[in-house]
Amino acid sequence: MSLALDSDSFDRFDEFSAAGFRVPQFDPRVMRKATTAAPTWVHLGAGNFFRSVHAIVAQAMLDGGHETGIVLANLRDHTVVENSRRTDDLFVNVVMNADGTIDPALIASVAESAQLASDAATGWDRMSAVFRQSSLQLVTLTITEKGYQTVDASGEALPEIADDVDCGPARNRTAIPALASLLLTRFHAGGTPIALMSTDNFSDNGDRLAQAVRSIADLWVASGQAPAEFADYVSDRQRVAYPSTMVDRITPSPSPAVAAMLAERGLIGADVRERSGGGPLASFSNTESTSYLVVEDDFPNGRPPFELAGVLVGDRELVSRADRMKVCTCLNPLHTAMAVVGCLLGFTRIAHMMDDCDIRALVEGVGRHEGLPVADTPSGLDPAAFLAEVIDVRLPNPGLPDSPQRIATDTSQKLGIRFGETIRRHVDVGDAQHLTWIPFAIAAWVRYLLGVDDDLAPFERSPDPLLPAIDNRLKGMRIGDPETASSARDLLADEAIFGVDLVSVGLAPTVEGHLGAMLAGAGAVRRTLHRLADSTRPEHTAKPSAAARSNHS
Repeated sequence: MSLALDSDSFDRFDEFSAAGFRVPQFDPRVMRKATTAAPTWVHLGAGNFFRSVHAIVAQAMLDGGHETGIVLANLRDHTVVENSRRTDDLFVNVVMNADGTIDPALIASVAESAQLASDAATGWDRMSAVFRQSSLQLVTLTITEKGYQTVDASGEALPEIADDVDCGPARNRTAIPALASLLLTRFHAGGTPIALMSTDNFSDNGDRLAQAVRSIADLWVASGQAPAEFADYVSDRQRVAYPSTMVDRITPSPSPAVAAMLAERGLIGADVRERSGGGPLASFSNTESTSYLVVEDDFPNGRPPFELAGVLVGDRELVSRADRMKVCTCLNPLHTAMAVVGCLLGFTRIAHMMDDCDIRALVEGVGRHEGLPVADTPSGLDPAAFLAEVIDVRLPNPGLPDSPQRIATDTSQKLGIRFGETIRRHVDVGDAQHLTWIPFAIAAWVRYLLGVDDDLAPFERSPDPLLPAIDNRLKGMRIGDPETASSARDLLADEAIFGVDLVSVGLAPTVEGHLGAMLAGAGAVRRTLHRLADSTRPEHTAKPSAAARSNHS
């Protein structure tokens, strides 16, 4: 049996079901007609995370009786929208189970997709028409944390934003000016209220989005390119709200192994290709079974029935607590610690790392011993149970082809919230000088910045906007000379990176101690990690796994 993703798929749900695919419980044609007539939800950022979270939420609501789907828009890489249209905006979402099996689902919750590149007149015209409609209730975004940075400390537009600010409301190239331009269209059409909802993975994402949108509006008003009332519009939460969210689902890049399993089930075109801007592109996404979405209930024009999809909706305090639990203590810090250590030790899969007893000790140390004691407890979520699921189920899942190299991307932008908040809380309840695993993770990141692994072989560091500046600050550090760890002292005092001044809170000596040990030469990272792991084991007898001893996954 051959199964293609196209408009004929709507009449072949029985065949997809017979091949083991979960199928929509609604008529996509009826949904698309209703969405065109009265769109309610726009999403900006057509990546794999959208496919594994937002589109799944929308499909569950549609299965439960909701009438409209998602209008999808993408800014940069035109091949992303082309890929979506090639399959008539259908795709397959694959849950990868720990036993190696997969649960694929045919997803039909995207009603239409639009390209918002500066030269894409048709896409801009369509999205402008959507934003004029009073039925539109919310816009969700997945544009990465970097996408929210619009101005510097003096309020001047950053270089990558400046051209969009200078050209004013138009076919902007970057996400926040593009969103602000569409909001101005809505403002001129009567200014019906709307909610803008960041679903990117960082704390206080609603406030960050509000600040970014308002900064662009203020710059346009100051230069006479938008009326002063527009700035008032985007600043009035009764008209433009910015609900905060906590979202959590591990979503690796599309896997060729998953593509092969889908092909075995008869799916045509289940290959992994290269995007024009780099990175994999496929007609499917792959993810884990666990998924969390917690949303602040702040929607001035109404909202979709999120409860039909198991979304937890509550006040801002609920979202803040859930977010801090995940981002500061129970998941993200573990990922960051594993990522930099994994790159240094030659691993390429997160799941394989959890078979290494030293790395598992690192995860336990950062999460259970140093994070959990100061973790937030949100209503409806148990931090200890959440952390146990992360350590015992999610991270070891061999079905997830996630890599430390992917997770290590933009680490300098993450350390402040992933480690700094926990350090501050330990300071608040006494002091932080007893911490050792978090300082080790920070030291491992500094060692990682040298771009040389534990076998002294060069490796390519993951993208990070601060790499050039940090390289200059660490130019005195050398492998083979542990004393040069002290050259990191200036970096460790940088509160903008770490969220705290590690020198002033007394953690710099611990970090430098670990760092110096890791600078001793070949194998020093493993030896330092093993000594620390061994010292925390009750009987001091555990040894690294065979894979760990060879430093390979």
